[in-house]
Amino acid sequence: MRVHRTAPLRAFAALANSLSRDRRLSWGAVGVLAYLLCLPNGCWVTERIIAERRREGCMSVVASLRELEERRYLRRVVRRDPETRQYSTICEVFERPCEFQTPAGELQKVHPVAA
Repeated sequence: MRVHRTAPLRAFAALANSLSRDRRLSWGAVGVLAYLLCLPNGCWVTERIIAERRREGCMSVVASLRELEERRYLRRVVRRDPETRQYSTICEVFERPCEFQTPAGELQKVHPVAA
């Protein structure tokens, strides 16, 4: 197979080859991970927004996110605001599987993905 590439002029992302070569990940999970890694740091996104970007169903995106979480490419951190006492979930995305450690002040409990 011959691969034709064009030189990016602006707004491009570089992804590690190991990401697409991880045979434990489905093609859907690789696509969702590539999309998430291309987003700016601190971006707010939901499963529904990801599903609307492509012709994927929300349940397919949820399954891909769960797969990424199982393979340690995604981590959900649940935090509680000391003033309002409300919980919030922050997702962290990694280019390669990461060993997680729970920093002080964060809860280990992880909420399931809400569709």
